[in-house]
Amino acid sequence: MQLFQFRRKGIVQLGLRFGQQTGAFGINFTDTLQAFQREALGREQPAIHRMEVFLDEYLDLGTLVGQVMAFFTNYRRKETLLIPDEPEILPPLQQPGKILCIGKNYAKHAEETGSKPPKSPIYFDKVADCIIGPGDTINMPRDFGRVDPEIELAVVIGKPGFQVHRDQALDLVAGYTILNDVTARDLQTKAKDQGNPWFASKNYATFCPLGPAITLKEYIHDPHDLEMVLSVNGEVRQEENTSQMIFSIPVLIETLSHQLPLRPGDIIATGTPHGISPLEDGDTLELSIQGLGTLQNSVRAI
Repeated sequence: MQLFQFRRKGIVQLGLRFGQQTGAFGINFTDTLQAFQREALGREQPAIHRMEVFLDEYLDLGTLVGQVMAFFTNYRRKETLLIPDEPEILPPLQQPGKILCIGKNYAKHAEETGSKPPKSPIYFDKVADCIIGPGDTINMPRDFGRVDPEIELAVVIGKPGFQVHRDQALDLVAGYTILNDVTARDLQTKAKDQGNPWFASKNYATFCPLGPAITLKEYIHDPHDLEMVLSVNGEVRQEENTSQMIFSIPVLIETLSHQLPLRPGDIIATGTPHGISPLEDGDTLELSIQGLGTLQNSVRAI
């Protein structure tokens, strides 16, 4: 079951896909939630048009979505809730509170960058202004030199937590999506050599493709056993299983939540595997993670 954001007739709304029950393009979840509140609960709240607001207001996400889908299944006018034609898919989150990224979380990737696998998680941040969605273009400044894509499993936080123990960490998770941690590799190398932070190499408008949807955690059997593939123009560049992470998702949540409180809508990008390579003008990227779909973007040198 996947939640996504879409724009139709200039209006941003939430959508939901769940097999053939929800038609070719999914259901308008914004409208369905209102119908559920009005007809099943006897009250109607203002329409929710942003994923961040939805995650913040409904902490027991799996239960709520299950109730809404049960209502939809028996709704006498369900055809009015179907998305009638292919919508413009947006990033599933456009203004997350935090995007926390993990460096060198796959041993072979650490080795290919000339580093040893870390003994504790290494983390840095990207900003929301870098986010773009499926089908959008990654702009690559020519004076940046080498720029690489990096496929990553992204964890979407659904409940607040501070100083969380790893045994309770997965309770905070709403679901998972795909994140491309686009990196200006020459800028990163220069920053490292000078002892400076990586911020400039990780943060440029369009350097955080995200999507295409959030798959609810209840529909991912094991986030530590998912196949990941990144292809450029049809050629596989990165291919790995999330089982090869050095630090598991619970360990990452425990580590990060002891530094900062985690809030609904925050994102944790869990690191990229080996196989990094430079992008070229006109490239087409496809990033796929088992159970999460495919994130496609093009590249333009500017």
